[in-house]
Amino acid sequence: MPALHQAEIARLDQLIAALDLPEDIDASVHTTRKGVKRLRAHLRLIRDSIGEDLYRSEDADLRKIGRLLAQSRDAFVLTQTLEQLESSAGWGPAAAFIAAHHQAAIGELMAGPIEEVRRSLVAVRRGWPGHPGLTHGAITAGVARTYARGRAEIEAAGATGHAAAFHAWRKRVKYLRYQLEALGSDATVVASLTELGDCLGLEHDHTVFIDFCDDNIDMLPDRRDRYVLIDRAEKRREELRALALATDAYERQTNAFIDAMVGE
Repeated sequence: MPALHQAEIARLDQLIAALDLPEDIDASVHTTRKGVKRLRAHLRLIRDSIGEDLYRSEDADLRKIGRLLAQSRDAFVLTQTLEQLESSAGWGPAAAFIAAHHQAAIGELMAGPIEEVRRSLVAVRRGWPGHPGLTHGAITAGVARTYARGRAEIEAAGATGHAAAFHAWRKRVKYLRYQLEALGSDATVVASLTELGDCLGLEHDHTVFIDFCDDNIDMLPDRRDRYVLIDRAEKRREELRALALATDAYERQTNAFIDAMVGE
């Protein structure tokens, strides 16, 4: 699929250009992380075509880029999550604490890691694998693996309620969405996965927020204010989890899903 490879190269070029002179560093970080996730989804699509060693090498490089940006992204998420929770007059100190944390994370990113991210993207762009021998069978196997893992992870998330299980499921939802988009599959299914991924993204944001509050008890001097803030975030997270688990995106068995989305 030459068009798929061309789209991947074009996306890498866009990500590199966006980091040259970013006007909004938070937006650039978000765009880069999304682009990296899309490329990792494509790698899973062409895995059988390029071979296991090359797949693992390229995936590790992209994962490293995502991790370099994670701290600044999480810091931005804290500011957004606090704004989404119903405001309280007693939360002013928390807003100031989180804003200072966000600015510190941006400063740390700009002091070095952002350039490492750019260099890494250039290196990935230079070595990005072509896949002229990509077959329908390889594509089918890639989508099937992603969908089957998603089915397993929704079960794990529902059974355990663990944040890590919801996070793992969220990644698989995004990979599947990006793969189906690349293949031009059913737009209704893609839209459903997009909505599900957004819901799980907000769930993860609230988990990051709750963990940060637990680790930084001094950000709210008043103990009751801190309790109310965390309680509200936990209740919203539970609402998001229930909404996500009610999805019908994974109702079909893997073979039936592949037949409908990929065909022969």
